[in-house]
Amino acid sequence: MMYWISSSILLRETILEGYLTNISPLRIGSGREPPLGATVDLAVLRILYEGKLVPYIPGSSLKGVFRSQATAIAKSVGLDVCTGLSKETCMDLKKIRDPDLGEQKLGDYVDLKLRHGDSKNAMKSFWENACLMCKVFGSPGYAGKLYFSDAYPIDKDGTLLSIRLGTRTGIAIDRRTGAVMERALYTVEYVEPGARFRFNIRCKNLPNYVLGLIGVILRVSNQGQIRIGGFKTRGFGEVRIEDLKFRNKDAHQIDTRLRSLEDGVDSEVDLQDLVKIEEAWQVAEGDDVWKILEKLEEAWKVASSKGSSY
Repeated sequence: MMYWISSSILLRETILEGYLTNISPLRIGSGREPPLGATVDLAVLRILYEGKLVPYIPGSSLKGVFRSQATAIAKSVGLDVCTGLSKETCMDLKKIRDPDLGEQKLGDYVDLKLRHGDSKNAMKSFWENACLMCKVFGSPGYAGKLYFSDAYPIDKDGTLLSIRLGTRTGIAIDRRTGAVMERALYTVEYVEPGARFRFNIRCKNLPNYVLGLIGVILRVSNQGQIRIGGFKTRGFGEVRIEDLKFRNKDAHQIDTRLRSLEDGVDSEVDLQDLVKIEEAWQVAEGDDVWKILEKLEEAWKVASSKGSSY
């Protein structure tokens, strides 16, 4: 069986890109200590882009949101998946019993096999014992198959877009007493609604049902059900997804199909009339991308209904 988790082969590359537009104030913080020269207590995170300090959304933040939501969705359909938190991944929790080595943590066992040049059995052990979230998003010693770029306020040519910042004054509450804390006033900086952040998600070797899971997260995000950044309970972080584009290249075929990458679990998806072929890439944009994601979501529903932990 060809394992799509392998890093030594390329079966497929899928790219989803577009814009995250914040509908409500957006705050990606730079920590509790304000940067030098800041006029607020809680400043937004900035990066130097083309000589200007601009707010941005780190790819690590997006990955965290997607993994958290994917974990919740997987658990809701009965899949056995780990939290992905430190010391709580399959590499830490799953045990391997070896006749020669005794009982080992999965992570230690895989590392030992790799150090002895036995990559085949290392991959086999990871495949059979790691949960779907670890296979897709990664775990200690394994990079995963999803790569999130930092999202910058730029257009498709890389030109900076206009962005407005605002501030609010807040009051800190003591969680134990429910009373206002002493010296509790603070000012928080945020990105005003209407900013556009260009994002890019690259997927390596992901089967159709996993792409469908990603599609679910994109759809519910676009419906305002998933928020990004801090102060979510105060109404911050609602986003919409705009100008979404889809590109996919299969290493073994050039047509309108997305072939199955996992026997007995994955489903082939036909994208006829939804994609065009450009230099061996399947390409779509606009409403056609959402229709593609709907088809992929069906593959996810079929796979997840089988009740497997994969």
